[in-house]
Amino acid sequence: MAATMKKAKHLQNLEDACDDIMLADDDCFMIPYQIGDVFISHSQEETQEMLEEAKKTLQEEIDALESRVASIQRVLADLKVQLYAKFGSNINLEADES
Repeated sequence: MAATMKKAKHLQNLEDACDDIMLADDDCFMIPYQIGDVFISHSQEETQEMLEEAKKTLQEEIDALESRVASIQRVLADLKVQLYAKFGSNINLEADES
């Protein structure tokens, strides 16, 4: 879950950056865009395109993680049912932390 939250925060930062760039009136200035450890200056339009692509990729990663979490939670729930069926009240499983 922490990875999903971290990626969601990163996605929010990208959306904020897109909003800030849209508010800029001057199309002739260059915007530094970080790629790895370096910053490369691009036009406003190029930077917006790069941000949109980064947002799309990050959203796909978030969706994949959320799908995986849901799948694991279903398996966990099934296992808990099986364990309680076998051991009854003699077993005390921890509550879900979701």
